[in-house]
Amino acid sequence: MALSVYLDDRHRISDRTLLTDVARVLWDDGPPENRRDVYGALADAFRLAPDIAQSDICVLPLVWNYYVDRRRIDLAMQTVEDARKHGKPIVIFSGGDFTANVPFANVTVFERCAYRSRRGWRGNRIFAIPSFIGDYVEMYCGGELRVREKGELPVVGFCGQAAGTTLDFIRRGISNQWRRAAYALHLRRWEPPPFEPTLFRKRVLDQLATSDVVRTNFLLRRRYRAGYWAPKKDPYHPTRLEFVQNILDSDYTVCMRGGGNFSVRFYEVLSLGRIPVFVDTDCVLPYDDILPYRQLCVWVDEDEIPRIARKIAEFHQALSPSEFVDLQRRCRAVWEEYLCRDGFYRHFHEHFPELQRC
Repeated sequence: MALSVYLDDRHRISDRTLLTDVARVLWDDGPPENRRDVYGALADAFRLAPDIAQSDICVLPLVWNYYVDRRRIDLAMQTVEDARKHGKPIVIFSGGDFTANVPFANVTVFERCAYRSRRGWRGNRIFAIPSFIGDYVEMYCGGELRVREKGELPVVGFCGQAAGTTLDFIRRGISNQWRRAAYALHLRRWEPPPFEPTLFRKRVLDQLATSDVVRTNFLLRRRYRAGYWAPKKDPYHPTRLEFVQNILDSDYTVCMRGGGNFSVRFYEVLSLGRIPVFVDTDCVLPYDDILPYRQLCVWVDEDEIPRIARKIAEFHQALSPSEFVDLQRRCRAVWEEYLCRDGFYRHFHEHFPELQRC
């Protein structure tokens, strides 16, 4: 089903990096016959409505971050009011590590870092959008999925920022407390994490490192991406290859939030056909009304963190050798069907069942 989308021309800017995926494809002046090659499923998921009255949905053309950071919420409000006058659903996409917290009521927001407990605030519908990554099987495995055979003990991996000195953690904690205070006083536009995320990660991993019911495969960093920085990240940089190999060499990989309430690693693990250990911090996941995440991964609620090793061991022991292999293939299939960019937008219309009944 292709949704008819209204995009307000008042939002056109020269910087296409600030456009939503929807606006990027619909406001592309290139040859229409090339769009499928360039945009994949996006080219078939949407069509540009000639005016708001003939649209299915109204999409803010720019990511929400633009309106906040450039202080143009007034521009967004104009479009929101126009959509309301015509009775059209209003869709907002937000990016980055911070939850949107839009000031409007009765809108639909897609973001990576939403809080499940806030769904329904102001009558808003909140959905998760995946962190879109390349196909890691193609990039790192020569196009062939590498499955692991089941061993007696589950091998649990993690490669990332989760280490530091006591002074490091004190500094980070004070910094986060200051940012939270500034946000409460309306001195910051974006909401910081509710706790210092690196220390949180360390506490989770410490529960596993001291357990005798799992084998750990940890490579802990003191800095994000081991300090590697470049304007355009090299997917084959040694630190990146170490990260991917850590996932491939593990049965399970711990996936938990960082600065934002989401995990890019979660999608990376699924794309490689590995089983996530998902530490839920009030998260929203894409298509969570359709996908059986608690069957696909080891699901750990925050209050279950002290039992995380036991939960992984019990999950592992409940799988037969063939079921263990099948689950890896199923994880990969779910990423391909719903969580890669093409898959997400192929199913995008399913967020609007009221339009399908019309």
